[in-house]
Amino acid sequence: MALVPFIIVSTAYALYRDDLSAQLSTSRTAIEIIHGLATAGYAFGAMLGGDLINRFPQRILFLLAEGAFIVACALAGAAPDMVTYGAGITLQGLMTGLLLVIALPPVIRRFPPERLPITAAAINIGFFGAVTVGPIIGGYVGQVHVWRWFYALLGLVGAGVFSLALFTLADQRPPKPDLRFDRAGIALAFGATVLPFWGVAELSGPGFSSPLFGAPLGIGLICFVAMIVVEYRKQEPLAPVKQMWHTFPMIGTFAAMMGGAAFVTFLSLAEQALQQVGGHPALATGIAFWPEVPGVMISALALGLLYRTRYLPVLILAGMLCLIGAGVLLLRVPQNPDQPALLGAAALLGIGAGATVAPGLNVAALCLRVQIVGRTLALVELVRSVADYILAPVMLGIARLASGGATPNAHGIGVAVALTLMIAGAVTFLGIGLHLLGGARLPRPDIDRWLNEDEPALPSPLIAEPLRHA
Repeated sequence: MALVPFIIVSTAYALYRDDLSAQLSTSRTAIEIIHGLATAGYAFGAMLGGDLINRFPQRILFLLAEGAFIVACALAGAAPDMVTYGAGITLQGLMTGLLLVIALPPVIRRFPPERLPITAAAINIGFFGAVTVGPIIGGYVGQVHVWRWFYALLGLVGAGVFSLALFTLADQRPPKPDLRFDRAGIALAFGATVLPFWGVAELSGPGFSSPLFGAPLGIGLICFVAMIVVEYRKQEPLAPVKQMWHTFPMIGTFAAMMGGAAFVTFLSLAEQALQQVGGHPALATGIAFWPEVPGVMISALALGLLYRTRYLPVLILAGMLCLIGAGVLLLRVPQNPDQPALLGAAALLGIGAGATVAPGLNVAALCLRVQIVGRTLALVELVRSVADYILAPVMLGIARLASGGATPNAHGIGVAVALTLMIAGAVTFLGIGLHLLGGARLPRPDIDRWLNEDEPALPSPLIAEPLRHA
């Protein structure tokens, strides 16, 4: 309940973006930059939360973050101008990133091992159910022009969550209050999130040739690489990069990155095809993606059923194949946005998103100690967010470039879909290759040992370990 409101906004706002632009008297590029910074806040908040949960009790952190989220909803909903709206929506993203790491590790750790599959399935429904209903809600908000009431409703949800937490969260001691503050890791994470998201948001205006795109993106990616290197070399890092340098954690991270990136990109391109080529209004565009919702339910059920078996990595592969299948169907949509292929693509997108990101996160976490599950989730979410929300704007920019104008046409959207499809296929083959090079089989996760003895549930060889001994 704490995470769902902003997750809905992340896929809904594109369908009421024109309303925002008109009522706040600002440009579409400015709205894109604001929401890019909000997503950056989400990714950075997850990383910062990985530090804070070691120093402060969960109860205090949760109440402070949820209270700030309510304030953020009030700022966004009542905003008289772009600056106030930007402050509100960015604060929403930052607080949701914090809440991700504050809320999920205790939910995972405080229940018996036999409950963990149910927990994983419920989290998957919460995350990707919210992602998939976002276009439907956004379409309604854009059609009837009620974005201010929408943020008011999100604030009421936040108030309900705050009330529940006030009466239910235990006041427990933090696990490691003397943990050294990772200044370098936090500073580089800030640059690795804010700069790239600002840069790619500029694509809706000046385009690829603008230094406002290239400079922030380039510097941000340098910060990202530097953060990975710095955290890898540290004795006690905030982000457990070195511990994740094994076959299954890398496969899980790549799946979470590309699964989310392919979903967001295919969804954005399909929305453009419906609106710009098909001339569909906002509500009709959002409703067209309704098959995503049952698709996510199917993948959440599969995650719960397979969680304690050896087939969790197989679920990830099936999810990537579903996303690839969705991309193949979407190749036909730009020429005829009303064809039934769109419904099939939407269903496959829902299944694929739910069968890649959440299973990928879980595979990565199960290969490390449960005591650092918060830091593991923070790192994977940061990496995933960077991939998700950079690829989609870049592909939309390519679609406009291939269309020869500011508005993408069927040809340009088809080019962008084909490129995204090739990237998804390449990452899928990369994951299969890592699995084969690592000599990894399909071990059954020992959830009891993970939760009760703080030992990894999944044994995972180093990357290309058989080659090291050849």
